[in-house]
Amino acid sequence: PWYPCGLITPEGRAVGVMIPGIPGMVIGRNDYCSIGVTNAYGDTQDLYVETIDPGNPDRYLEGTKSLPFEIIEETLKIKDKEAPQGFREEKIKIKLTKRGPVISDVTPDLKTDKVITMRWSMFESMSPSLGFRTLISAQNVQDIRESLSSVSTIMLNFVFADTQGNIGWQTSGRIPIRSGGNGLVPFEVKSSSDNWTGWIPFNDMPHSYNPEKGWLGTCNHKIIKSDYPYYYSSHFSPSYRYRRLKELLDSPGVKTVDDHWRFQRDTMNLMAKQIAPIMEKALSAHEDTKKMGEVLAQWDFMDDPDKAGPTVFQAVFREFALLTYQDELGVELAEAMLNVWYFWQERLNSMILTGVSPWFDNGNTKDKKESMNDLFHQAALSVKEELGAKYGKNPKDWLWGKAHLMEFVSPIRRKGFGKGFIGAGSHPAPGSQETLYRGYYKFTKPYNVYVPASLRMVADLGDNDKILAVLPGGVSGRLFDKHMKDQVKPYMNGDKMYWWFSDSAIKEHAKHTLILSPQ
Repeated sequence: PWYPCGLITPEGRAVGVMIPGIPGMVIGRNDYCSIGVTNAYGDTQDLYVETIDPGNPDRYLEGTKSLPFEIIEETLKIKDKEAPQGFREEKIKIKLTKRGPVISDVTPDLKTDKVITMRWSMFESMSPSLGFRTLISAQNVQDIRESLSSVSTIMLNFVFADTQGNIGWQTSGRIPIRSGGNGLVPFEVKSSSDNWTGWIPFNDMPHSYNPEKGWLGTCNHKIIKSDYPYYYSSHFSPSYRYRRLKELLDSPGVKTVDDHWRFQRDTMNLMAKQIAPIMEKALSAHEDTKKMGEVLAQWDFMDDPDKAGPTVFQAVFREFALLTYQDELGVELAEAMLNVWYFWQERLNSMILTGVSPWFDNGNTKDKKESMNDLFHQAALSVKEELGAKYGKNPKDWLWGKAHLMEFVSPIRRKGFGKGFIGAGSHPAPGSQETLYRGYYKFTKPYNVYVPASLRMVADLGDNDKILAVLPGGVSGRLFDKHMKDQVKPYMNGDKMYWWFSDSAIKEHAKHTLILSPQ
């Protein structure tokens, strides 16, 4: 929900995006610095298995010690046209242990008869300030780092630069130091000792300043080295986007604003560059999937809407992953795991590159041992039937832009009647979850874009007139305002949009002026 904003006062100026209601500016630039962010995926939540006191269901056990649940009563106001005041009230009771609220009775994905509580670092470490307010007045990278030291509420990778030629990267938030377990699975409470023994010190949080390579970048990837002394997380984006960023930024020559704009829209799929040749060989070995193999053989690994290669690759890879795991896990559990791409994708690819794995054999066929190539062939046959019915029998017609769509909807009406009227429609979308051009789709709901880039921005601190930026929507939250969706086409087409910074540039490009005078 970014909102573009220019804050200009006699004391300074800042142009970028903010979240309405949060003071300061999260992304953008002022006279001295520029800042961008990605999700850092630090693990700040744990689940706990609690034991109910068999002698009293209103108490829980920590070893042999019996403690009462804390009870919080809340009143919810729920919109209801039939109620006299337009809403009805419902009272709820929240049960808590020392670790946090009981969630097993309200979270349907937790299919368990155990009592599960959730602990969240933000709940325990939040300070009076969110920490973003002082970013707007930072004059160098050290000011930014000092501001970020008080940001405890969210795990973000901040990358920043100043006019003195310094660059930096710093993660924000608070991550617990765990004495036992790593947060990957629920922790069973057996005593009153606390497995959270403190917080990772801010100076030990992942960071870098003025590295020798001359650039910094983050792509939600694993940002810690193997010798990092603390447990940080087990959930990261696969490395392909960051590897592609390295290829581009390590290439010879000075990088211009136009280069950085182009990099954000880059569709090279390095995962496909590794895996597609293996897939192609398996498909080309069979007459009934040979044409699909030919599409892969002719593909340049760019996830562009006018190419069939991305469609064949993504569809076969998806079906192959399901075939790999569903015989051991069952369809429901396999889909639940596969829906979290970050957890399994790169691990499966390492198995493909090796060529052998016990997972490839279908445990339901006792008289046969399936190979990786067998699963690729079976996956391709399923895709051939599915996509052939949608787009025709010739795989060359299965263009990525037909399957991979980005739909723009208003928060006011996300589905049902009127959705299209106040939204901005569906558009053929480049990219995928493996490309710098973000086009992530849900495994269980292929292939429409579920996570795109929420903002594209290039801030040149040598240009005091403007920044280059575009939102996937508009610059007004008002229904039917002409600016409500006026950046959708530039966002999709790659057109350059400028957000003006200097007084002279703002005055030159002003279309309207609103003056609010106190009474």
